[in-house]
Amino acid sequence: MEDTKADFTMTFRQLSEITEDQLKELHIPEEFWALQDLGKHKLFSDWVTMYLLRLNRNKGDSDTKRRTRMTTVNPRYILRNWMAESAVQKADLNDFSEVRLLQQILQHPFQRQQAAEKAGYSLRPPAWAKDLKVSCSS
Repeated sequence: MEDTKADFTMTFRQLSEITEDQLKELHIPEEFWALQDLGKHKLFSDWVTMYLLRLNRNKGDSDTKRRTRMTTVNPRYILRNWMAESAVQKADLNDFSEVRLLQQILQHPFQRQQAAEKAGYSLRPPAWAKDLKVSCSS
């Protein structure tokens, strides 16, 4: 993950959502963008093989149980710099809608939420946020 500069949060979350069969086939759907990024590493298929072997050691565990268990500890939504910056810019214009939206969504970060998906909160960060820097005093 470090070598590919993968998004750690979304990599673990998408690993929680992808099926074992998709991994076996190395079929990473487009919606799993963080895993696709990781898949660019030359050792990805070797890692998947080791991961699947590790899963097989969990006797009596099903793919559904694994994914359910993993989605309860790997959030789908976290507050990102670009989300906060967007909310601050709107708030500066006296529009607190995004602040309220973030408050609502971050109360249940493990649950897929239609409003969060519509806002793009589980997507790759927007291009404008690439060089965004936030300090403790921001």
